[in-house]
Amino acid sequence: MGWVEALLQKSRDRTLTKGEVLHSLFHMIEVNESTLNQIETNKTDFGPELEELKQTEIRDLNFHLKYYRSLVNYINLVPENRVIENRT
Repeated sequence: MGWVEALLQKSRDRTLTKGEVLHSLFHMIEVNESTLNQIETNKTDFGPELEELKQTEIRDLNFHLKYYRSLVNYINLVPENRVIENRT
């Protein structure tokens, strides 16, 4: 995940902390979970074509949730002292 480390480096260069990056990711997870919940609980019958679109949207949201959670897990593995070391 070299590109994630590059993203973290850019974040460090802009003085974002590891906590701020994680906070952003947690916010994205919360937004996606909320949207997914709204879509899944909407029982309106829009017909087969829009049902297919709804299922596609659900798959996309689930993919993004897995993606954001994997980033959180990866970033949490980076020791705080390594983040601070790279800032200087």
